[in-house]
Amino acid sequence: MKKNANVCYIKKIDKFSLQNKIAVQEAAQEIACMFPRRIPSEIVAELPMASYKGDIVLVNSEEEAQSAVLEISKETLLGFDTESRPSFKKGFSYPVSILQIGGAEKVWIFRLANIGSAIEKVFSILENPVIKKVGVAVNGDIANLKALRDFTPAGFEDISVKTRQVGIVNTGLRNLLSLFTGLRISKSAQMSNWAAEELSKKQISYAATDAWASRILYLEVEKLFEHGYVLEPEKPREDKRGIVRRFFEKLRSKFWC
Repeated sequence: MKKNANVCYIKKIDKFSLQNKIAVQEAAQEIACMFPRRIPSEIVAELPMASYKGDIVLVNSEEEAQSAVLEISKETLLGFDTESRPSFKKGFSYPVSILQIGGAEKVWIFRLANIGSAIEKVFSILENPVIKKVGVAVNGDIANLKALRDFTPAGFEDISVKTRQVGIVNTGLRNLLSLFTGLRISKSAQMSNWAAEELSKKQISYAATDAWASRILYLEVEKLFEHGYVLEPEKPREDKRGIVRRFFEKLRSKFWC
């Protein structure tokens, strides 16, 4: 009898341990699948820095632009961004200097003032509805490009519009990339002179990284929508431990209800 009682007791312990393990896993899974609405700046600052490490083509002439357009025409999804020389005078702005386009394995950086009549071919990419161009706050970039040459934009998608529609608070490329990938990109070259006679290595890296980041951000956002998500519920700002509290409440309801 004593032996049987011990066996029975051990089985009860094993059963409780299994229930405990399953409950913890279920609660943890529920939290892991809950997508946050925002990422605090102090967390972004602690994330690993990332930059584009692939092939970069600096397009500085009409011939180089024509060659680049032939390559880009084979792409189906492009990261898109522009850069302009910063203006520190109210009501005055400089024209777009740089158009950066990121493909699957390469980034092209067009110096628009240097490519002559090939700008027509470059803008034909921007008018092609078959080739999707993705970025953050693309309407501003499109408006700036229209100031150079009028065109009919097609195939553009603003990633931040889609994320805002589901309640994600962050909107900028840097914060959205951190939220979706856990990576941080530098914005230190943003206010540099993009109309300079020669671009620095830092500027080239910055421009390429923005185009690359736009493309991978779009792909990560698409994964979220494809696989489904549960968005973190809105909570009062003072409730900083809401998710942790709900985790333990779920465990308690399973064990002590």
